[in-house]
Amino acid sequence: MVNSLEEAKEIFRYRELLRNLVARDIKVRYKRSFLGFVWVMLNPLLMMLVMNIIFSEVFKVTTKNYTAYLLSGIILWNFFAQGTSTAVISMVQNSNLIKKIYMPKAVFPLSVVLSATINFAFSLVPLSIIFFITGTEVSSHVYLLPLIFILVGLFSYGIALVLSTLTVFFHDTIYIYDVLLLAWMYATPIFYPDSIIPRKFAVILQFNPLYHFITIFRGALYMDVPSLAGSVFYGVLFSIASLVAGWLLYNRFKDRVVYYL
Repeated sequence: MVNSLEEAKEIFRYRELLRNLVARDIKVRYKRSFLGFVWVMLNPLLMMLVMNIIFSEVFKVTTKNYTAYLLSGIILWNFFAQGTSTAVISMVQNSNLIKKIYMPKAVFPLSVVLSATINFAFSLVPLSIIFFITGTEVSSHVYLLPLIFILVGLFSYGIALVLSTLTVFFHDTIYIYDVLLLAWMYATPIFYPDSIIPRKFAVILQFNPLYHFITIFRGALYMDVPSLAGSVFYGVLFSIASLVAGWLLYNRFKDRVVYYL
């Protein structure tokens, strides 16, 4: 417990480094890109356009406000996927820096998650434009939006700590997570309504953290949800569990990381 608190204090002491890492992550991601940071807003719109054609025209999905439903799911999924998939190699990628000077290694996956959070915030702009164009009314639960930033951020950071630590020792983690992430995406109601899921699999859906995060997000934005209390409860539970698990794993192996890089 004492070591964990000391590590958290170390991260705070290195907050200037963290800020620079976040800025670097954002710059590198859009370096040599003609549209640059505009892709943060354009990417989910293009994905929405393709998926809208496939699911509404080909598969005849008739969900109310499907454009808003689809884009909100894509944006939140991108937040989580970007923050975790990029964080997988965050320690390995910065091995030269870790070997040369002392610093809390947990700062690297944290910088990736924070840059994903910034991208998520900017991706709300095209979502607002779609709401305006389609005449979608904003929900009375919009005050829950900051909670989504916190819950998904904490959950992603916990997963990022686990993945980045494991990757130092087992590089196969990168490829395994790519497959798991793809399966996770299709197991989450992003493109399709949860109502089409057979009753016997509905219980499994409750154990999907992203299902609850997306439900809260959509409920906070526009969707008329009877009660968000259950999803908020599970969302908080999954976020805390992820952060604790990630922090414990990282603290157990952090001193050995430098020897395997």
